[in-house]
Amino acid sequence: MAGLYSLGVSVFSDQGGRKYMEDVTQIVVEPEPTAEEKPLPRRSLSQSSPPQPSPPALPGGGVPGKGPAVAAGEARDPPPDAGASPAPGRCCRRRSSVAFFAVCDGHGGREAAQFARDHLWGFIKKQKGFTSSEPAKVCAAIRKGFLACHLAMWKKLEWPKTMTGLPSTSGTTASVVIIRGMKMYVAHVGDSGVVLGIQDDPKDDFIRAVEVTQDHKPELPKERERIEGLGGSVMNKSGVNRVVWKRPRLTHNGPIRRSTVIDQIPFLAVARALGKYNLNLVKSY
Repeated sequence: MAGLYSLGVSVFSDQGGRKYMEDVTQIVVEPEPTAEEKPLPRRSLSQSSPPQPSPPALPGGGVPGKGPAVAAGEARDPPPDAGASPAPGRCCRRRSSVAFFAVCDGHGGREAAQFARDHLWGFIKKQKGFTSSEPAKVCAAIRKGFLACHLAMWKKLEWPKTMTGLPSTSGTTASVVIIRGMKMYVAHVGDSGVVLGIQDDPKDDFIRAVEVTQDHKPELPKERERIEGLGGSVMNKSGVNRVVWKRPRLTHNGPIRRSTVIDQIPFLAVARALGKYNLNLVKSY
C-alpha cells in the first residue's frame, strides 16, 4: 500500500560511573486519533486568558533522534481494528500511526526526567492543532505541550528537597522526535542533541551526520543575553559556563530580607530545561 513503511528503532543507555541514573527514554507508537477522538475547540466560560508563552527552540521538520541514551522495537502501521464493521458505503481503511521518541537527561534528581517521560507526550497530543495537517499548527501545539509539562512540574510539591532542605532543583533536558505520516517534527530544550543520518548515495554505505538541534548552552550570546535580561547571570567554573543559582547562605534561618546574604552558585551547564530550577525563566519560553 502506498505511503506505508516500517521503522526500526534501537536504544542504548549507559549509567557510566554515576551512583544513580537520571536519564530516561520513551518510545510510543499508536494509531492516529480519528475525527471523533480529536480534541474539540475549548469554549471560554469566562474572560479570555492572555496568550500563553511557549517554550524555547522547537524547530519543525523531522528527523530521527539520538541523545545521551538511545530504545528497541519495530514500529509498523497497526492492522485495522479487529471485528470493526465499516459504515454503509464506506470501505475499510487502515489507520495510520504516529510515533513519539524522547530522550530526557535529568539533573538535580530523577523526578523531572521521569515526569517528562510519563507526561510530555500526553500534554503534546492533547493540544489544539496537533492533529492539523498544517506543520505550523503542529509546531505551535508541540510548543504548548512542552510549556504545559513544564508548568505541571511546579505542582509536584512532594519531590524530595535538597540535602540542605531547599526546594527540589530537579530538572531535565527533553529532545523529542514525532513522526506522522511522511513528516517528522523535532523539538528540544537543553543540550541533548538530535542528529540526522543521511545516506546521499544508496550504493554507498557512508552515512553523513547532520546536527539538527543547537544545544541551549549558557555561553551562547543569545542565551546569555536572555538569562541576564531576566535577572539571572552566568559564571565560568573550571572552564564550563553555568547558570547561577542564587540562594540564601546555608546558615541563614527565617524569612529572606534585603540584608540576607545570598550565595551565587554556578549550577547548571544548560541554559534551558524543564523543571523546578527554571521558575524565573518561564516568561521567555
